[in-house]
Order: sequence, then C-alpha cells, then structure tokens
Amino acid sequence: MANAPLQGIKVVSFGTGGVIPDFGMILGSLGADVIKVECRENPDFMRTIGGDPENIPGFNESNRNKRGIGLNLKTEKGQEIAMRLVKLADIVGENLRGGVMKSLNLDYESVRKFRPDIIYISSNGYGGTGPYAEYQAYGPMLSAFSGLLSLWCHPTDPYPAGANVPLPDHYASKMLVLAALAALDYRRRTGKGQMVDMSQVEMAANMIGEYYLDYTINERVPQPIGNRSPYAAPYNAYRCKGNDEWCAISVFNDAEWQSFCRAIGSPHWTREAKYADLPSRLKNVEELDKHVEEWTLQHKSREVMMILQNAGVAAGVLYRPAEIIDDPQLGWLDAIVEVDHPVAGKRLYPGVPFHISDVTLPASRPAPLLGQHTEEICREVLKMSPEEISALRDEGVLEFSTRLQEPKK
Repeated sequence: MANAPLQGIKVVSFGTGGVIPDFGMILGSLGADVIKVECRENPDFMRTIGGDPENIPGFNESNRNKRGIGLNLKTEKGQEIAMRLVKLADIVGENLRGGVMKSLNLDYESVRKFRPDIIYISSNGYGGTGPYAEYQAYGPMLSAFSGLLSLWCHPTDPYPAGANVPLPDHYASKMLVLAALAALDYRRRTGKGQMVDMSQVEMAANMIGEYYLDYTINERVPQPIGNRSPYAAPYNAYRCKGNDEWCAISVFNDAEWQSFCRAIGSPHWTREAKYADLPSRLKNVEELDKHVEEWTLQHKSREVMMILQNAGVAAGVLYRPAEIIDDPQLGWLDAIVEVDHPVAGKRLYPGVPFHISDVTLPASRPAPLLGQHTEEICREVLKMSPEEISALRDEGVLEFSTRLQEPKK
C-alpha cells in the first residue's frame, strides 16, 4: 500500500444503505483510511435486512476496506468523540435523513467551524435543500421517481418492470468519488474545503437525459422498447440452444450487417431488400428478429458469441451471476476477489474494476463487524488511554464487537 493513490487521506463515514457506504468502500480501495461510525441502536440499516447483522451480503459488499467504530451519537460524549474524529479527517460522508446531522452538531456549517478545510459529502434521496429535502428515499423508489423505470421494461409489460437493484445509489457513489477527488485537488491548490450536496434522484434523472431531450425537442413521449435500440438492428437478446440460454447481439451499421450475414452463412432472407440498409431493418425489426432467432436457436449461447465476435460483430452471452464468476476474461482481469470475513467466511466480491500502472492497490479487506475496531481507533487515532476507553465503554458511549474477543479493560 506504500504507493496507493489515497494513502494518508482520512475519511469519516456516517453512511447507511448504499451510496455513502459504497463511496467509502471505493476510497478505501484506493488506500484511504475510512472509519465507519455506527452503534447497535442505530446501525447501518443494511444490517437489518437479514437474520445475522454481521452476515448480510449487501452490507459486507459495500462496507469493505473500512474500520468500524461503535459510537453512541445520542450521548453528548459520543458527539464529542465524533467531532474529534472529524477534526482529524480530510473527508466526511453522510446520507442520513435530512436534519439528523444538524441535530448532532455534525452538519457542514457546524463542522467547518472547527475544520474549515473539510470536504463534506452529503447525499440524500432528494438533496439537502428544497421541498422534499426531508423525505425518506431508497434506491428502487428513486429509479421510479426519476422516470427510469417507465423505460426499463418491454412494450407489452402490464406495468413498469425495472429491477430492485438500487442503481441510483451505485451511480451516485461513483459520482461522489469524482466530486471528492476534485475537491481534494481544489483544496491542494487553494487550501479551501468544499461542501458537496448530491441529490440521488437528480443522479437517477441524469441517467435518462436523452429522453428529456427527445420530449422537449421532438414533443415525443418515450415508450419502453425492451432490449431493442432505435439506432441499430438486429439489436436484442436472442434465445439460444439449451435451457434458457440467451445471447445479446448488436449490429449498428451496414458493414457490420454484412459481416453478420456472412457469419451465419448468408441465408436467403439476408438478401431481401427489406433488410438492405439500417432504416429498412428498423422498419422490419419484428420479422428480422424472428429470422435471427431461428439461427441462434441452433447454437449454444457461447457458440453464438464466438462465431459473431470472430466475424467482428458485437455479441455477448447473457450470464447469470453464478456463471460470470467463471468467465475467463474476468479471471484474466482479476475482477473477482476472495475476501475472508470473520463471520461470513470466505466470499467472492467484485474487485477494483481498473488497473493503474506503477501503483499497487491494497488488498480488499472485509467489512467491519459492528464496533470491531473501536479500541484500535480510539487508541491509535484519538490517542486515548486504556483507562479512558474503559470508562467510555462502561458509560455506553463506546461499543465493541461481541463476536470477537472482548477488549481488555
């Protein structure tokens, strides 16, 4: 970790759910020291969506590469300790319901009084200001509110199908990392801190910007088109030989169309005038898709992918999560890493999806148990004495993991 990009950067996270935990996990993977603050009375809500709060897959994924401190923020001393942590930090991240951080005297205006160059990252569902600022919000609901789910389905679906994947959270976390890095560079040049306020619903709305343009410019209300494209044909997911096997195929221009035709043996229908150019193929896409699927059904999905890719045509197997783990390309890229969690055991997680020349990124570390690093953080970061730590523990200010060996008094 000696040359990790964010070595020496300290982050204090008051995050819960997806966006700020994921944001902190990315910063930690780049070498930052990320401290997660929570307590048993008010844990990260992701700990509450299963039987064992220390063995929740979603929590353990988004909270890797951090240390955890158990800190009761409802106590005055707990708030004072949080302030001490923040005073030592470069970045603070929070996505709690509107007004919570202010009630703890940990909002940006309070923090900047004792740490004026702090980079304060806040991401609520509807943002920190405006008529909806204090409304509750979760990722799938934000996908609906933004208009994303109205498009994420097929034309014949009776209702917007979508998915329960909280895409706005995960897209927002990446944009927040970008904002934090920009703020760090700005502080390096000017010495000044920044307040970054990101509305997750704005992030979700940002994902479908072209459709707003379609409406405002063409006065056309966009409709769901499933897996098809208004700019390419054939462009769809096609059934293949076998049980529920599929392959996605994308043909954007006439040169790719000719390559596609040769790859599948140039059957007679490929020479018909109604498929001669892209406008014609788009006009006759229903019949075209039937012809393509007649060919794909004769081959296994991976065979379809290899035949077309070898001909210069974009095609890819529709994997399920259990299948993609064994894909040779992801293995080559070390895209999946094994992490040994003290409760969950050895599990596979996504790795850092890029490589930086001449930089060695730290190995992925497991998500912390609740209060796992309380003593370590108090001793090493806050320079507390054993007697002070013990007293704060007895007062219920500090909390320690009950799943590991109890700290010495």
